[in-house]
Amino acid sequence: MTLENFALLIVACLAVNLSPGPSVVLVSSVAAADGFRAGFMAVLGMTLGAFVHVLLAASGVAALLASSKLAFAIVQYLGAVYLIYLGIHLLLTKNNNPAVTPRSTATSDWQFFRRGMLVDTLNPKIALFFLAFIPQFLLLVKNPGFFISLALGSVFLLTGLLVNGVIAWLVAAGASRTRGQIADWVQRRIPAAVLVFLGLRLLWQKV
Repeated sequence: MTLENFALLIVACLAVNLSPGPSVVLVSSVAAADGFRAGFMAVLGMTLGAFVHVLLAASGVAALLASSKLAFAIVQYLGAVYLIYLGIHLLLTKNNNPAVTPRSTATSDWQFFRRGMLVDTLNPKIALFFLAFIPQFLLLVKNPGFFISLALGSVFLLTGLLVNGVIAWLVAAGASRTRGQIADWVQRRIPAAVLVFLGLRLLWQKV
């Protein structure tokens, strides 16, 4: 693969990671309500969830998922229900901004990590994306195979880690400066509504 094609790969990965979706909303809501550490734990979980899809795409399992309407529907509905659950849970949870209430426990870190992992793992659109994304760049490699596919998918993971990590930092920094009713809308109500909307939209989409 030439340097020009590799640069194109990075640009494509950045564009996809910057596009609005459940992952960005989750990271933003967690970072706003619980600070950068919590947001970054969610980012790490999302990275692991996306890595599962990279493995599936590289091994060809994603192709089976795409060809099976039942399997795709199961993952789709599970992901939709989980997004709706996260939105309702966020709406019902009291504001826990670290600027107001200190929070730092290993249990909480695991909970944020798990949320991020499940959001990306249960998103069938990510599986289909890698199924369409990786082969385009495999054509540019002399000896394509499982490990090359894994390497190309890892570029997406690294750019996603960088993009979402920056988003978590920026949102956490901005949220620490907001107070009162405005903070409640920014940290809970709006992100909760978006998560529920994304879940309902995924639920209604045709398989």
